Parts: sequence; structure tokens; C-alpha cells
Amino acid sequence: MSSAEAAAEIRCILVPLDRQALLLPNAAVAEIVDFHRLVSMQGLPDWVAGVTDWRQRRLPVVRFERLLGEPEARSQRRRIVVCHALDPQAKRPFIGLVSSAIPRLLRVHAGLLEGRPLAEDWRELPLHAALTVDGRETLIPDLPALAQRLSEVDLG
Repeated sequence: MSSAEAAAEIRCILVPLDRQALLLPNAAVAEIVDFHRLVSMQGLPDWVAGVTDWRQRRLPVVRFERLLGEPEARSQRRRIVVCHALDPQAKRPFIGLVSSAIPRLLRVHAGLLEGRPLAEDWRELPLHAALTVDGRETLIPDLPALAQRLSEVDLG
């Protein structure tokens, strides 16, 4: 592979949801852990699944499908994708995202990307872009904006 080809390739994690997937740069993902019991609290928005302990931290876990206004997939293969908030001022430096199945590594070539407009009702959500990657609908979340939304939620 030439250096130009390598530069046109991005190593990503494809996080499956029920109807589409999230696409994250590999460097944004700290760890992928088994889905386990979450502590839920009264008054949380339905897109916050709860919190869990991860590496001696309280990790908020988000159901991205609920942010999109879609039902959450319930699968035996669910995982929690622990992401860096990518905001040095974030109240919580890590965010957990519920994945409906085991996420997978993906090398994305610029030629395989096809941008598409965000759905009208998604424009105020923490999303950077909507893409079709190798024929699959994917969304690129805005992790700093998601961290900001979480900072407005009382997680105790």
C-alpha cells in the first residue's frame, strides 16, 4: 500500500445499532466491554441507560437509538463502547454507548464514503454527519456535544 493510499484510509470502529450504525475513529474508543447491569436513576432522559463503574469511574451509558427517536434493540450480543469525550473541559471524560451487537474494526477508504443529508428531526442531535459506508447507513456522533448534553443531566 502506498503512502497516499494509507493516508486515504481511516481505521474506524463500526458500532451497530438496530437500523443503522455509528462510525467512530478507532482512537476515540477506549475499550469495548460486555453489557452488564446499569444503575438507573429517577428522572433520567430515556436516552441515558444509566451509569456503571468502569476503571474506578462512574461511566454514563447512552442509548443512541433513543436519541434518534427509535426503539432500542435488545440483543444478547449487546456491548458498551467506552469512548473518549474528546473535550478537555468535559465534566465526564468518558461516555459509554450501547451497541446492539459486537462492534467491529473497519478500514474506511475515502472512495467508499458517500455523504447524505441528516434527517430533519436529527439536525439538533449530537451528530457530525450521516454517511453511507460500503452500502450501510452510518452516523458519525459528535462526542463533545454528547458530553455537553450529559453534563446537563443529573447523574448523581
